Amino acid sequence: MPRTGSTLIRRILDELFTNVTSRHPPLRKPPIHNDDILVISCRYPLDVFVSVVRISGVLELDDSTLNHYLRLLEAQYRLYFHDLSLFKNDKVKLKYEKFWNNYDYIFDRLENFFDLQISQKKRKHINHVCGIKNTKKIQSALEGFNNTDEKTKIHGDHIATPEPFGYKKILTERQISFLEERLHEPLEEWRKL
Repeated sequence: MPRTGSTLIRRILDELFTNVTSRHPPLRKPPIHNDDILVISCRYPLDVFVSVVRISGVLELDDSTLNHYLRLLEAQYRLYFHDLSLFKNDKVKLKYEKFWNNYDYIFDRLENFFDLQISQKKRKHINHVCGIKNTKKIQSALEGFNNTDEKTKIHGDHIATPEPFGYKKILTERQISFLEERLHEPLEEWRKL
């Protein structure tokens, strides 16, 4: 799913492997092959919602705006779950809330999944290259979310409030309850991680 730390995960995979393909949603062209492996980043769905709204430039979240973006997000989740149901090969899921400010979680999961060793030197290098400070430096050279650095796929205004559960500072209790009800399936998927 977009807005789940997928750019960071792709950048880390690019540092570790060759021929990494990143897509939103994951399984749209090229077709799935028997040796494909899916690496998925998952984030608390209400944070995903707030991030989608933020990059759209919305300043006030009234009921009409909330419903509009919720329909878009629900469609994206339907596509995501449909695509995942088609993918029968190996996959590893990485929980945003565990890898935010803790890249060792990512390294450890990838080491275990791929049965490889990532040296401390390589971890330090990746932390530097892919970290928030360097990412913000790249994004500051771009104007607006629609401008993208081709190498890193970082957008202008890519990162704003990356901390987990930031939706609590933005949404009202009523909006939170409404979204939790409507996003029940992605919330259950997130809780399983």
